[in-house]
Amino acid sequence: MMKTWTLGKVMKRSKELSAHFRLLSGTVFLGILIFPTHLMAVFFLATENPEHNTTPPANAAEARAWGLQGIWRTCQGTPIAPRWFLSAKHIGGAIGDPFTVHGKTHYAIARILDPDSDLVLWGVTESFQDHAALFREGDEIGKRMLVFGRGEVRGRPVFLKTDTIQELKGWKRGSGQAMMRWGENIVTEIADDPVLIQEGLGHLIGAEFNREGLPDEAGLGPCDSGGGMFLWQDNEWKLAAINYAAGGRYKTTQQGNGFDAVLFDEGGLFACRDENCRAEDSWEFIEDDEVDQPGSIWGTRIQYRSSWIEENIAAMPDPETSIILESAQEPTGPFEAETAWSLSQIPLALEIRVPESRRFYRMKTTDRVRLLAPILSDDKLLLPFSGR
Repeated sequence: MMKTWTLGKVMKRSKELSAHFRLLSGTVFLGILIFPTHLMAVFFLATENPEHNTTPPANAAEARAWGLQGIWRTCQGTPIAPRWFLSAKHIGGAIGDPFTVHGKTHYAIARILDPDSDLVLWGVTESFQDHAALFREGDEIGKRMLVFGRGEVRGRPVFLKTDTIQELKGWKRGSGQAMMRWGENIVTEIADDPVLIQEGLGHLIGAEFNREGLPDEAGLGPCDSGGGMFLWQDNEWKLAAINYAAGGRYKTTQQGNGFDAVLFDEGGLFACRDENCRAEDSWEFIEDDEVDQPGSIWGTRIQYRSSWIEENIAAMPDPETSIILESAQEPTGPFEAETAWSLSQIPLALEIRVPESRRFYRMKTTDRVRLLAPILSDDKLLLPFSGR
């Protein structure tokens, strides 16, 4: 029988939350560092078919949530306002990077980092076709959740060997070409430990990767980062979290460096409990009980930071207002504001009239940016820019 969870009840863990989440953030870091080409994504307990759930769900409301997943770098982001999308801070990115959603490419022109979580807001060049509502209030525990990611099928199975049997525990990181997939899970935990807040992670939503889970029970991996976790509320799927981390680093014996995996039962394995996994005391043995001890997937909780999100967008609904262009007759100044400019998308540039005399230009925005070589086009001058 599938486990059920009481609404409003936060699951308690036997190990300290602070140690557990150092593991999670360390897993994301190690995964990117050691396996840069393995952009592991949504994978399933029930099947290893690489084509499973690579098309939108049949349900129209769920298909809309699928359509709201855009490509940001090798990962994802979700539009949440006409000119803003939300993603994971640890993915990175720069002014000028492309974000593709609904078959259209937009370019980032503004960035706002959340100081108190892994969230980041990116403003873009043109309005989105559609955007997600936020799960601002209400209880997440016990709700069915849609999850989205880009990448690979599950990897090799992880077996715990005993004298008589080999017991399947889960799967290692996989391989394959990145592709969009969707899955489902049940929210089982809200992690709001003070240590998480002190470390700038905010609140996290957790869901277990259960052996007896939903039909499309899904696990996540490092470059699912930035994808959306959606919950049903008020007759629509609302964005409740942004994918942050999953699984951990394990060993089946005390020897070796271990491997990254998402498991439906950690019992009988050694799990890394710090960021480097190198010291002998980095590893904790997990007793193999009769009851499964499932691994989890985690997302940065929107409800905890919804006010920050909404206040920043309200203060700058048009991200172009963050751009300041200045010019001077000499490179040392004095500089004065240029107001008669427009934004060009291809190439990404500020478009101005050709000046009548020599001018030097500089540009400011919410993040590091530099002007590139100017392009003369008839009576117009294009000033391309990039954050890289």
